[in-house]
Amino acid sequence: MWSGTIERRDTAELSPLAQILSSLLAAPTLCLITQAGADGLKPFASYGGCEVMPGASLADVLDEELGIEISDETIVLVEPRAMSEADYYSGKELGQVLGSLLVDLSGLEQGQLAAFADRTTAQAAPAGQEMAKGRLQAEQMAESHVN
Repeated sequence: MWSGTIERRDTAELSPLAQILSSLLAAPTLCLITQAGADGLKPFASYGGCEVMPGASLADVLDEELGIEISDETIVLVEPRAMSEADYYSGKELGQVLGSLLVDLSGLEQGQLAAFADRTTAQAAPAGQEMAKGRLQAEQMAESHVN
């Protein structure tokens, strides 16, 4: 981020991976692309509320460094430029990457629950149900691409 290799991807320019991920999850999604890293760099995702350095969340860092304001619940997807601009995606690769991101996010989600404990059950339950539906759809989609 500090090397200037990350930029925001406009909604009209979203990659297939970003479109699928944002359509499956109830949380808002911010898509960033990076020019940094080796050819084998894979996309990764995290919640805005995830602490990236002591006392600073990803949302705090994005606001301070890039002027992008997001909530702690926003999912931040970072894709390598080469992948985000690819002309062709294999269904198998797309499904595997999507499945991996969802598994990673579900692990992060468990850690985030303590940070969001002050939310009411009425607010959290519908979002959780939507996320569960989205995960199931993503797993089915990934499975159909793999088989």
